[in-house]
Amino acid sequence: MNKAMLLPGTLLLTPLLGASDSLVKAVSLWLASLLVVMLYGMSSRVLTPWLDTRLQWPAQVILAAGSASLVSLGLQAWSWELQQALDIYPALLGVQCLALYHLGFFRQGRLRDNVRVLTRFGALLACLGLLRELLTDGTLFAHLQWWTGSTTSEPLRVFAAESGVRLAGLIPGAFILLGLLLAGKKAWTLRSTSHRVLQRK
Repeated sequence: MNKAMLLPGTLLLTPLLGASDSLVKAVSLWLASLLVVMLYGMSSRVLTPWLDTRLQWPAQVILAAGSASLVSLGLQAWSWELQQALDIYPALLGVQCLALYHLGFFRQGRLRDNVRVLTRFGALLACLGLLRELLTDGTLFAHLQWWTGSTTSEPLRVFAAESGVRLAGLIPGAFILLGLLLAGKKAWTLRSTSHRVLQRK
């Protein structure tokens, strides 16, 4: 793991495990994180050149908190149930923005790397949400009404809820699944690398 990304990666672990018990919640948190990062990045880029050096860090704290608060208020206006389900996790995205700012995430010329990081975070969140919801309740797209506003939305049921693995819905189960996903990705990377080496020989 890149040591420079250890701090933001650790901070992301809390919402990654806590808000990924369903696919809808996981994707919603990812979209919220994109909005917070975009709002913070744009406001920081506009205001930072006009600030005195001594005021830059307090200003970054205010901008991060303001961006997270705006997104949280938008969630409340759009879907109160979704905002309540996500709980405190959208607010933690402001702290994440400060860590990313400290590591130069918002500097010019890093767009491709930034898109790659955010895409991987979203893919990991979606995979965890999908697996945890499926293993726990045997459903897919539960609580889809939080997006559509319809009261008649029914989840896609794959198997009976009584046959589910309850551990997958808890934080320890999420941690185990995350470890398995990361181990699978590592094994796939090593296999691809060794395959290319053998082809060159």
